[in-house]
Amino acid sequence: MGKKGIISVLGATAGLIGAVDYTIFNAVMSRNSKLVDKAGGFLNKKPDDAIELPPEEEDERIIWFNQQKFEEFTISNERNQSLKGYLLKADEPSDVYVFCSHGYRCNGKREFRFITKYYHDKGFNVFLVDHQASGQSEGSYIGFGYYEYQDCLTWLNWLINNYGNNIKIILHGVSMGSATVMMMSGSDKLPENVRFIVADCGYTSAWHEFEHNISFLGKAEYIILYGSDIFNKLISGYHFKDADALSAVQRAKVPMLFVHGTKDDFVPTRMGKELYMACNSDYKDLLLIEGAAHAESYQTNSEAYNQKLDEFIEKFIK
Repeated sequence: MGKKGIISVLGATAGLIGAVDYTIFNAVMSRNSKLVDKAGGFLNKKPDDAIELPPEEEDERIIWFNQQKFEEFTISNERNQSLKGYLLKADEPSDVYVFCSHGYRCNGKREFRFITKYYHDKGFNVFLVDHQASGQSEGSYIGFGYYEYQDCLTWLNWLINNYGNNIKIILHGVSMGSATVMMMSGSDKLPENVRFIVADCGYTSAWHEFEHNISFLGKAEYIILYGSDIFNKLISGYHFKDADALSAVQRAKVPMLFVHGTKDDFVPTRMGKELYMACNSDYKDLLLIEGAAHAESYQTNSEAYNQKLDEFIEKFIK
């Protein structure tokens, strides 16, 4: 094979790799992609020994949730995307607002359909958001916490401006939403109104999360990671490593409760332990829910979860 032939082969190979990397980037990050959902249950990885949950339609908390009327609000972020928020006011006037941040390819109402009743029964206002490229909010690509945490800081300022400078705020995030609130914890823009943060099954960084889930590819893993990251930077404007919850919790200034299921394969339990150990908040705790798969800790053992929340509420709200 001559020099031109070698160059042609190399060019074709590079083009093929680039096409694969772009396809994977688009499949994972685009809101309109269906490939991830069809790829063998990628979003629902659940080990055989994880606790099976009863049908949702039989759960009284879901029945109650579906009967509630939420006030709807809209703001624009710095990228001129319209974002949706949903407020369930307490039955009696309350200065406590629980701000809920949902996970990857989910939305506010679906993610917090179980736990909303707990907070409402406490007499708190519950505020759910749809992140960019999710639910009823605008946006084409998911930000994996990098843009979401900035948008949530905007939402917090909106809440304070509309409901008072002295309101008390609890941040509660699940999965990608957990990474979002953890990134908020390390921001110097976090309002002092935030009393504590609940970080449920969050990853250390978007890079590490992708690295974990495609480790079965062996040496090809990093070709895909670096290539997809280039497209993400070009199209979405950030690197996967910029969505870094681990470094954020090292700067955390508020109490933090970390929660993780022991049978979480999607975001491995070790990440929850690593985040807890790295957190430099003056007060922190770690709750491991035995047998819980990804984002199912509350449904798996609501009693243990509620008891730990009760402790934080008693200490930092009451």
